Amino acid sequence: MATAEVLRFSPFGPGNSLRSYSATRSASPLRVVEKEMLRSTANSQYLRRVQRLEVLIEQTKLLSQIGANWDSYGAEAPNITSITSAVNFLITGKLDLLPIRAIQSAEGGVALSFAAGEKRALLEFLNSGTVDLMLYDNLGNLSPEFSESDDIEKVVSAIHFHLTR
Repeated sequence: MATAEVLRFSPFGPGNSLRSYSATRSASPLRVVEKEMLRSTANSQYLRRVQRLEVLIEQTKLLSQIGANWDSYGAEAPNITSITSAVNFLITGKLDLLPIRAIQSAEGGVALSFAAGEKRALLEFLNSGTVDLMLYDNLGNLSPEFSESDDIEKVVSAIHFHLTR
């Protein structure tokens, strides 16, 4: 019996790459299935969301490397409290819409920036442990903002309502 090359795809393996194995069966039907798996995995909204979330978490963690006075106006660098709070918020997935970026806040902390169409939201996890929310549109028109909120569910509802209405 001849040995045929079989290609297998592991969507959760290192690098999500095709791997080669030896087998004693015909490889052609498996290749068709494996190629289809590769194509459908590449188009998966869930996997794209997971990858985007991983990038956002990594961006947030990297904010720990920013020094004080990063803006030359005396802004505090994000501390472990603000970074941990922002990462925990991202991990819990309380909001269907992912932020477009994670950046340092001029108020001292981590800011998660959201956008949907003309609407914007900036959720700030401050070094003091409080959460600030600013809702606005791309013309700069402000909506009522929450300040020093401890009720993250209320903040999430406000973001969702603002961005989807």
